[in-house]
Amino acid sequence: MQTTPVPSSPLPRTFPGSPGLLWGLWPALAGMALLGSSVAVIGATAGLPAFGLQSARYAVAALTVAALARLFGKRLVLPRGRDLLWVAGGALSGLVGFNIAVVIGTAHAEPAVLGAAVACIPIVLSVAGPLTRGKRPSRRLVAGAVVVSLGAVAVTGWGAADALGILMALSLIALEAGLTLFGAPALPRMGAWSYTASTAAVAALVFAVLSAATERAQLGLLLTPASLGAVAYLGVVATALAFVLWFTGVGRIGAGGAGLAAGAAAPAAALIGALFGAPLPTLGTWLGMAVIGLGLAVGFAPLRRRATAVPERR
Repeated sequence: MQTTPVPSSPLPRTFPGSPGLLWGLWPALAGMALLGSSVAVIGATAGLPAFGLQSARYAVAALTVAALARLFGKRLVLPRGRDLLWVAGGALSGLVGFNIAVVIGTAHAEPAVLGAAVACIPIVLSVAGPLTRGKRPSRRLVAGAVVVSLGAVAVTGWGAADALGILMALSLIALEAGLTLFGAPALPRMGAWSYTASTAAVAALVFAVLSAATERAQLGLLLTPASLGAVAYLGVVATALAFVLWFTGVGRIGAGGAGLAAGAAAPAAALIGALFGAPLPTLGTWLGMAVIGLGLAVGFAPLRRRATAVPERR
């Protein structure tokens, strides 16, 4: 017998014994911040074979999760039954499809356009997350997600794009959301560690095949010290650690609730980019960050005040 806060609105519950929604929100925020930190190594990946880079990144991520799981005594489980579909769907949409869309999109749209599209993910997850579980979306979460997305767009800015660039930007929204929406039903049995390792392994294999077919002559470029450092950072920090934290949050408060944390990636990218020589955030960027904070407050603060503890059997 344990106690867990159960909000009176249609939010997914937190884990038994958790001290409220912050128990699920903090790992999701941390995961998105680490994912946004990948801007720190973007310069080192320019000119590298894109498919080979992603294959190496996800292979490193899968191995890192396996090593950390062994170190911390976490048992990894292999996907089986329907979990195979969730893992394949998440990997092919949120990892393989997303990165291919980015490669195509960058040739037809300014980076800000793609960043603004990804900033809309909180809205999609706040609506689609509950619907996939047969529940009505929380109006507070949706309102908070809209505010968070507006703030994230203010941080990333907007740019020019042709028709294909706009199509790729729109596809990024669906593909990125797919990783989380496919993962949500797999998490109860697999957990964040196993789902992360499994999707990363699938993505590594798919990208390895694509790279072997199209980039064989360029793969040597991945062996320079700068390239190996970029692969290590992307695989260990911006994928393995980021995804484990993110899916821990999704498992605790659901895709809709964790979706609000997706807005943290844009501020993290702006702040970390400034540390590595990018221009300092403008006033508009700081205001956008403040709006993201407001969106989190809109989505969560009233619900935490109304939460009551009730006993629950495991």
